Amino acid sequence: MNKRFFSVSAILVMVVILAGSCGVFSGSAKYRFTENGLQYRFIEHNKKNPQPAIGKIMSLDITYGSADSVLFSSNNMPTGLFKIPMLESAFPGDFYEMMNLLHIGDSAQFVLKAEPFFTKTAGYPEVPTNARGIEKLTFNVRLVSAMTKEELAAAEDAKKEELRLSEADRIKAYLAKNNISVEPTTSGLYLLIEEEGYGAKPRKGDRVKVHYSGTLLDGKKFDSSWDRGTPFEFVIGQGRVIKGWDEGIAMLKVGSKATLIVPSKLGYGERGAGRDIPPYAPLIFEVELIDIAD
Repeated sequence: MNKRFFSVSAILVMVVILAGSCGVFSGSAKYRFTENGLQYRFIEHNKKNPQPAIGKIMSLDITYGSADSVLFSSNNMPTGLFKIPMLESAFPGDFYEMMNLLHIGDSAQFVLKAEPFFTKTAGYPEVPTNARGIEKLTFNVRLVSAMTKEELAAAEDAKKEELRLSEADRIKAYLAKNNISVEPTTSGLYLLIEEEGYGAKPRKGDRVKVHYSGTLLDGKKFDSSWDRGTPFEFVIGQGRVIKGWDEGIAMLKVGSKATLIVPSKLGYGERGAGRDIPPYAPLIFEVELIDIAD
């Protein structure tokens, strides 16, 4: 994979087909053309703002695809933004010529030829299977910022600190909104029994089977064993799951259904997890203790 464009190849391969997505590429302004034939139109133009300098890391709200499908959207990333360094244009009418037209805060729509974008800019040996038959790609791009690596790291650290300081208030607001009055355990875990079970409680070293669905405070789902149709198994008290699970599941009887509200210190902490769980994220789990395995 050519690192000029996407440093994580799995992100580029990701395909999100959105029904009725034609509206994603709507716009009323007339298209213009550069001397190299690059087709573009501004949605919002901020000429007084700086342009991204070579080497700075751009944060982009970006979607691209055809008229009836979206091949990539930064909305599927943890922050909703895609980060990429600004480079010199490699050939006339390429992605970086496109980015060189933008100022910080600009949003615009561009049309690029699909084959050179994938094979020259993105570094594919050939056009990906899901994009074959697409002659041109339409890009919707908003340039949020352009920073040095040091500036970007400082901004990300500041955002983490903001999330750390606001976590208690976010949990408090969630409890109030959902009329939850249960007291937390000494560790900070909230356990709401929705349906009392009939069996024994698991002890340290027991293997349990659990069905669950995990969401963020805003209701965004990040995982579900019910969706997969297979209960999750783990051994209590061996650190194979987050601390909130080791503690919370051990408090349930077999057959119990409950909600666990897990503060980040009992979850994934300051690092978060994958693209779906940000730093200092409290987690909500709907769980059912199916069985204690032999």
